[in-house]
Amino acid sequence: MTPERLPWEIVETLPSSDRALIDTWNRRVEVASDVGDRVTALVGRALACYWASATGATDDSWADSAQRRCDDTRLALELARSTADPELIATALLGGLYARWGPPETEERRVVLDELERLRPTVRDQETRLRIVEWQVLDRFDVGDLAGVRHGIARFLTEAAGLDSKLFARREVLWRANLEMLEGDLDAAVRLNEEAIASTADLAGSPFSFQNVAITMAIAMYFRRGLGDVLDAIRSIRASSPRVEANWDVGLAFALSEVGQLDEARTRFEALACDRFAIVPRDLNWLVSMQLLGLIAVTLDDRVRAAVLLEELRPYGALDSTHGSGYASYGPVGRVVGLLADAVGEHDEAARCFTWVLDHRDPGPWTTLTRLDRARSRARRDPAAALVDAEQAEVELRRFGLDVRADDARDLASRLRLEGHGGPVAQLREGVWTFIHPAGRVDVPEGVGVRYLCRLLQRPGEPIDVMDLDDRMDPSVPRSSSVESSIDPDARAAYRRRLAELEGQPPDASGVDEERQFIRRELAGAAYFPTGSREIEKARVRVTRAIRRAISSIGD
Repeated sequence: MTPERLPWEIVETLPSSDRALIDTWNRRVEVASDVGDRVTALVGRALACYWASATGATDDSWADSAQRRCDDTRLALELARSTADPELIATALLGGLYARWGPPETEERRVVLDELERLRPTVRDQETRLRIVEWQVLDRFDVGDLAGVRHGIARFLTEAAGLDSKLFARREVLWRANLEMLEGDLDAAVRLNEEAIASTADLAGSPFSFQNVAITMAIAMYFRRGLGDVLDAIRSIRASSPRVEANWDVGLAFALSEVGQLDEARTRFEALACDRFAIVPRDLNWLVSMQLLGLIAVTLDDRVRAAVLLEELRPYGALDSTHGSGYASYGPVGRVVGLLADAVGEHDEAARCFTWVLDHRDPGPWTTLTRLDRARSRARRDPAAALVDAEQAEVELRRFGLDVRADDARDLASRLRLEGHGGPVAQLREGVWTFIHPAGRVDVPEGVGVRYLCRLLQRPGEPIDVMDLDDRMDPSVPRSSSVESSIDPDARAAYRRRLAELEGQPPDASGVDEERQFIRRELAGAAYFPTGSREIEKARVRVTRAIRRAISSIGD
């Protein structure tokens, strides 16, 4: 990389901050001959130094390095404003966004983005204009505004027209992949990631490294409860990524906790938790890492650390946790804040957090998991509301193809029903049927009569053929059974015609009431009897007796 071009990608993608590159930008700051050169040099040095403390390129702590970068970009902005040159001002503003990229100060960032948007039409450099739009897309991902993301992607494509750059062209693909994931099409998200990586694999410093695919696959596996399948990949990436080793330590601990390897997960979590998780640098990955640590604390039932993480994450509860420039999302921070609050007994805060997410986030897997989390949180204090959440969560999760998590929602709903909440329930477990109804609760042994009864109860008001109930019936027997009345059809028709005539006469007419009552008694008392094959009639009797025995058993 030559110093003539600002090293924007260092912050997002390059594997390290090179000492020689830092020295080059230091010299450019020292020899800058005019304001424009000095602004560019200060921004370049801030970018080149972003990962310096993480890789050992300098002896500064992360906090000291962050302060130096902040000082450089603030001075650059002061100098740029003195020239009133929109190109320089935009460069300095972008430099501040990149160099201070960390726990998001959304209000401050919004002010910067608003100014950049006003400057964008006057900026000549196409790459600078594209980076302005890129930050706008990231900001929309961070606040969960998917409509805003789509609008930003369309603007990015318009701005990128005619630019021959695979790296910029692929950004749009990865953004769309993240949208697919957020909306619930996990397979499309993984496929788009793989396509984007394959198309840029030969480019040095590509921002679409294999880690993006690994992260997207891990999120998909998390939704499907299959993180055990990517544990080896996570271990491998952690070993090969010293710059972000702490972040991958968090990812590994999280995966271990999710697949039930709690001893190793707890050991790694303890190592990360020292001094309020100070080992996790406040870089662009901080919010993602802290969110995963929050989920680990909940799984491990570590209430002391949960309280610490709640305090750290609470200020960001209205944001989504976004990876990189919007290439993946770990869901609403408010969901994790709610889980942490619930874990430490702050149930009212938990309820507010869950409800806020459900009220403000678009439908998708993360939103539905929040609904399931709220159901679990409500289960003891408001079981009827918890049942509604669990039932809705199951429907939504099955629509996304997340059957394992849907089964979790179903099991919670079943437990709440068995506790007497919701409507009538019939459930078979270990050879015993449990019936719950407003009239009471009963357990009866499993048997054919109870099984027949449950099949009828599943389809109230529907006619059900006896052959569909009795599995002992020979399926080759013709379904020729019918029901006939003891009154001749012609006589029945005559009775009905006469009754219609009588209905039109005054009630006090001579003999009308008596005749009307006689016809009604005849029609109501007509016996019905089945006709058909002997086998079907035997089955009808057998099934009826079994159902009556089951009803008697329940009644007893």
